[in-house]
Amino acid sequence: MIRRAESEASETHHVRVVRRLASTVNVEWVERQVLKKRLFKRGAIPSEARAPENDGLSPRAPAPAPPIRVKEIMNRLGIHDPGFPNQWHLLNSDQPGNDLNLTGVWEQGITGRNTTVCFIDDGLDYESEDLAGNFYAAGSWDYNARPQRALPKPTMADDRHGTRCAGEVAAVRNNVCGVGIAWDAKVSGVRILGGELTEADEAKAINYDFQNNHIYSCSWGPSDNGQAMEAPPKIVSDAVYNGIENGRGGLGSIFVFASGNGGGAQDNCNFDGYTNSIYTITVGAIDRYNNHPAYSEQCSATLIVMYSSGGGGGIYTTDWPAQCTDKHGGTSAAAPLASGLYSLVLSIRPDLGWRDFQHLSVQTAVPIHLEDPDWTSVAFDRQFNHKFGFGRLDGYRLIEAAKTFKRVGPQTRLKTDVVHIGQAIPQDKNGIQTSINLTSADFRNVSLKRLEHVTVTVSIDHSRRGDVEAFLTSPNGVVSKLAARRSYDSHTTGFKNWTFMSVKHWEEHPVGTWTLTITDEANLDKTGTLQYWWMTFWGESGDVSIPSSAPP
Repeated sequence: MIRRAESEASETHHVRVVRRLASTVNVEWVERQVLKKRLFKRGAIPSEARAPENDGLSPRAPAPAPPIRVKEIMNRLGIHDPGFPNQWHLLNSDQPGNDLNLTGVWEQGITGRNTTVCFIDDGLDYESEDLAGNFYAAGSWDYNARPQRALPKPTMADDRHGTRCAGEVAAVRNNVCGVGIAWDAKVSGVRILGGELTEADEAKAINYDFQNNHIYSCSWGPSDNGQAMEAPPKIVSDAVYNGIENGRGGLGSIFVFASGNGGGAQDNCNFDGYTNSIYTITVGAIDRYNNHPAYSEQCSATLIVMYSSGGGGGIYTTDWPAQCTDKHGGTSAAAPLASGLYSLVLSIRPDLGWRDFQHLSVQTAVPIHLEDPDWTSVAFDRQFNHKFGFGRLDGYRLIEAAKTFKRVGPQTRLKTDVVHIGQAIPQDKNGIQTSINLTSADFRNVSLKRLEHVTVTVSIDHSRRGDVEAFLTSPNGVVSKLAARRSYDSHTTGFKNWTFMSVKHWEEHPVGTWTLTITDEANLDKTGTLQYWWMTFWGESGDVSIPSSAPP
């Protein structure tokens, strides 16, 4: 049982209440709830804006005459939305092939029916002509309003973020602005980014109406300043686990997170406990030329990338109030595109579990910008890149694979013993290396037949955290960069049981020696010690009778 201590007028009284609750039998956790602002949107960064954000594009203003091919497709699909020719991410006539490849999907009548995407964000303009027809009110709530209320109405000048994201997914096929990827899907809004929030309310938002809200699109996270390292509070991480265990009738909520916009500050999505969770799908950004924008954070937890702003402009979508915009961007715009594609998948395969969506993404992602030197050959002749993950999702390819996809078995895990080191990290390129050797019997004992995620938990004392880099090398020589140097991170707290995650070793043969390398070459007067570490291997069980794994 978990009980919450509400804010008290008297601090002394509050302390007494907390102590009394903490000593109560069956109370596992107690913490005073306070309002605070700790989550931030991941929209277009200021340097990208070539015009004011509130550019007020008219919902019915005709675009310049579209190319013949675009016009033919619009006629064939019954699309009369005047902004469709501007939606290059849906159909790119200037850079053919650099789009989501959806016309063949829509022609099959696959448009997101019977699915709901929930936008946990700063509100949603449910009265918009482009969203009203697809708005799901029962799955919506406003946790920022005082008192809280049922409808997530935008109220502040910059409360357009959630509306823009929702328009990418489910803008109605009508005569207004453009269309969404899944124009027959429902959208709901849970407002948490429009003000201060308690951790308990954030947890409620993560699970809000989770039998009917199928996909949660989350274009936010801790600060992307290259200094923060933050995991979800316990009550929130418990809610995420509750979602994947019990959401959608036990098939699991699908959590989609933007990787972060801190690339320019050398930030890395493995320092964000929302994006490096095994329970979420982390989405980075690419521009219309398939290039990696400098803002998009990279890390070994990035599963896929989707289109967004950068070279060549932003994403054209619904805006608030009652208009359209072509200025939507950042990784905030990339994540909803993935959510929209997953909505299409769910409309034809409502039986798929949360891990099935990760497997489908890995199996169908298309590597791009192959001249980038970080591309590495991994299991099953796939390619992985810390900037691009396994590549860009292709809508047609994803849907065709989903039609015959065989659901994966239950999840299992192998957690190693803790390896105690207690040694200073040498300040040279070799650093300190430490290994864990695993046998076939180790994996047989937990019935792990197919590897998915690998997590590494470390305890490192260091007088300047940003100097540390960490690498994991598999028995097959595949290297995951777990931690990159962050020149703005001068924190002296080190890493206290911090967990890094990698998807780079997906379906790799795990038997053999795994080596962790910690290096520190930046500032000779700042030193550190690797105290201990351990690994956890997550994957598909060969024993269909086993229950799901406990949370990490």
